[in-house]
Amino acid sequence: MLPPVDPRVLEHNPNFDVLYKDLTTRKLNPDGSTRDTKKQRIHDEIRRSLTDAQVKLTSSQILIQSLSDLPSRAIDLPPELHSVIEIVTAQLNGHIQDADGEIISADVEFFVDNISAISDAISTQLGIVVDYLCKLADPKSPPAISNLSMSATSLHQDASKSLPIDLFTARIQLTNTMSSLLTEHLSFLTTSIRVLEQNQHGALARHTKVTAELLQTRATVLGLQAKIHTFARPPPPEFVAALKEFKKAQGSGEKALRDREALAKRELELYEKAGEKGMRDLAKRKQWLMGEMGDVEREIRRLHQS
Repeated sequence: MLPPVDPRVLEHNPNFDVLYKDLTTRKLNPDGSTRDTKKQRIHDEIRRSLTDAQVKLTSSQILIQSLSDLPSRAIDLPPELHSVIEIVTAQLNGHIQDADGEIISADVEFFVDNISAISDAISTQLGIVVDYLCKLADPKSPPAISNLSMSATSLHQDASKSLPIDLFTARIQLTNTMSSLLTEHLSFLTTSIRVLEQNQHGALARHTKVTAELLQTRATVLGLQAKIHTFARPPPPEFVAALKEFKKAQGSGEKALRDREALAKRELELYEKAGEKGMRDLAKRKQWLMGEMGDVEREIRRLHQS
């Protein structure tokens, strides 16, 4: 088999392209062997003779095998022919010596006399086998028996010639595709490395890093300058007076909150000392006072109306 050649090599080398086409079409066979027309003709004749001999041998073997299986498969065959068929089959297979030919001569004559019935039975069995072969050749649409030989020849040619050539062509295309893929992969890796150099390890990355460090340094310097300014210069008197007033206001507010907290705690202690009974008495007194207040308000409204 000829090795595949990258199409780009053929494009870049026109002379080699012409030589390669001449070799593949005129000088060499698809399998890589040297093409010799005279020898190929002789080989073709030998191949045809061998094919004819193989066909004859195969036909004889099929007939003998069909004849040996006939007694067990042919239901309509007369029983007296079974033993005769077995004897003739044994003779055809070489199991009976030539010296015993006179012993089985009567059986052979009986076999020949009934050859028409035997041939019909064999034809029937072979017809069944041929039907199976048609279904095997094309399960979806089995060919006719007359076209079976053509279908078998086509299948054999496809399996022995067309398919290897198609496979070889597909391998070449796959190799070319793989070469293109590797080239694209190399280009992708080159671009990726260039991008990494520019963004992470190149001038742009270094510039970004230096800019960030410079901004951080400036911020640190500004913070130190602010602290130095605060420690070196005292605050103005107005600012100090405002802080004192604010602190005084906070102190008075804090004192008022503490007084309110103390009053609330004292009331809570009184409630705790009074207990549940005292709270009920207070509730009753409140209810009585509310009633008295309502009576007084009604008297006042009555006096105003009069």
